[in-house]
Amino acid sequence: MKYDVTLGAASAQVEVVRKDGQLLARVEGGEWKPVNLRSEGDAAHVAQVGHRKLAIKRNDDRVFVLDGATPLVGTAVDPRSAALALGAGGNQGHIVTQMPGAIVRVLVSEGEEVAEGQVLLVVEAMKMENEFRAPISGQVTQIHVTAGLAVESGTLLAVVTPAEA
Repeated sequence: MKYDVTLGAASAQVEVVRKDGQLLARVEGGEWKPVNLRSEGDAAHVAQVGHRKLAIKRNDDRVFVLDGATPLVGTAVDPRSAALALGAGGNQGHIVTQMPGAIVRVLVSEGEEVAEGQVLLVVEAMKMENEFRAPISGQVTQIHVTAGLAVESGTLLAVVTPAEA
């Protein structure tokens, strides 16, 4: 799993995998290092990487890290979740995917009236089917994809225009 992590003024992409029963992590595509993770006291987890010990507590996307005596507060965002949130429509009625994938189904057509939250498209990404829903009630004014089409991250899939008041 990859995470976009920001702590203080520093930002990095951290990747964590489990291989042969061992937890491994790397920062910004660097060297894989074993991580010993355990629960301890108030900290949700204590991560031991080499001689470095970090106390980590996570609440949704917020992360609290105690590195020695230095407390840091930041965020750890799973890019897939962030992409799905953004791809769910944003605030303009645009449905955008932030990850590459393949269009599995297009469930609406241009000109169709849709309700907020209605499933419009299904995209397979990272071996999972992801539903893209109407961010607002209105009319589907643009559909830019068809079933079977491969899409890159940042692709505009469809546009829903709000119903006139």
